[in-house]
Amino acid sequence: MNKKLASMLVVGALTCGFFAVGTPTDVQARKVNPDTDATMTLNRKDGQSVVMTMSQIGTIFQNRFPNAALHSVELNTENLKYVYKVTGYSVNNTMHMNIDIITGKTSNEKMGGKPKNIPQRIFNKDSVISPAEAQQKAVDALGEDAVSKGWKIVAEKGEVTYTVLVHQGGYSQNVLINAKDGSFVSKTRPKVLPPVVD
Repeated sequence: MNKKLASMLVVGALTCGFFAVGTPTDVQARKVNPDTDATMTLNRKDGQSVVMTMSQIGTIFQNRFPNAALHSVELNTENLKYVYKVTGYSVNNTMHMNIDIITGKTSNEKMGGKPKNIPQRIFNKDSVISPAEAQQKAVDALGEDAVSKGWKIVAEKGEVTYTVLVHQGGYSQNVLINAKDGSFVSKTRPKVLPPVVD
């Protein structure tokens, strides 16, 4: 091996090592279709939550589907894979995608049929309270020892509401919170949780 090639390899290895150690913690989210740029970097500081804001979720969705508006977002924890299930509408299509809760990577992108009554079934990602606020309001509404286990935000008939699943004292129930102002809307009847098997 000649000296010039060896020195280039050493310089290249040192450069890669420097950038690998010296870069901040960034998570890249990139869509699959290269026609539109939907790259988003989630800059997180030490100790900052890895959970995305509604604005970040909406931005990833709308970068992938520029002419679409959000209809619903749900935190899904099936098969120990934490993803946001997002549905949105454009004039001619219904779009679905999953967004990984930590990396922001998208998966299971699907386009379906033409939606009806779109203006009554969409919401602005920047005009709703955060999922964390909605969960706290739901827990506060039920009182002591209530624990939030998941949430979904949906726009229907011009109203945008969070449905928060809450467990409390061996029971499970859904608490509805107004997504625009954080006010309590209603709650379902409590259901007995199945016994935990060891």
